[in-house]
Amino acid sequence: MVVLYAIVPADQAATTPDGLRALARGSVAALYDEREEAPSTSRQDLLDFGRVVNDISDAGPALPVRFGTVVESLDALGALLESREEEWRERLAAVAGHVEIVVHAQDAAAPAPSPAAPGSGREYLMSRAAARRHSEAMHDDLTAALRAHCRETRRLQASEEIRVACLVPAGETAAFRSAVESWAGAQPGRRVTTTGPWPPYSFTEKET
Repeated sequence: MVVLYAIVPADQAATTPDGLRALARGSVAALYDEREEAPSTSRQDLLDFGRVVNDISDAGPALPVRFGTVVESLDALGALLESREEEWRERLAAVAGHVEIVVHAQDAAAPAPSPAAPGSGREYLMSRAAARRHSEAMHDDLTAALRAHCRETRRLQASEEIRVACLVPAGETAAFRSAVESWAGAQPGRRVTTTGPWPPYSFTEKET
């Protein structure tokens, strides 16, 4: 079984972390490990995977693969590389020299949906719509404020906050965080935190 870690430029495949192998097709290569069984879902396996992906990304542009991704054989992996070479080459060029930082934003002034209760369906739906509109406006305002500091953004799933992944030039993370703090300080009640920098997990595919 072939366990995938990341896609990298073919000329970067010569410097793989210990224990990994590389298979190149054209301008891209996959870094992989061969095992008898698929990775477990244990916390330790996930942490080990993350450390390896960090090492790969530190060495140069990389598209991390989702944890636990496997293919049946090296022939299947070669065919996958050939079919997606152009797409992955373009994404590697986009993430080169960048890192991912995730912004977590909340607004204490955001309208809260009314609790559902018998006979109050209309009120509940209207409160949900108002909360959604506020969330969308806050997201748009945040991404507009950060546009000059990041190459791309992706909105991530979240239940009680706004989460936005930002592709930031590796040498400009301090300026990016300063812009985030400035955005938060412009309106009372806004609370933000940032996590990262990470490998570009959210930017392995072009936004559609």
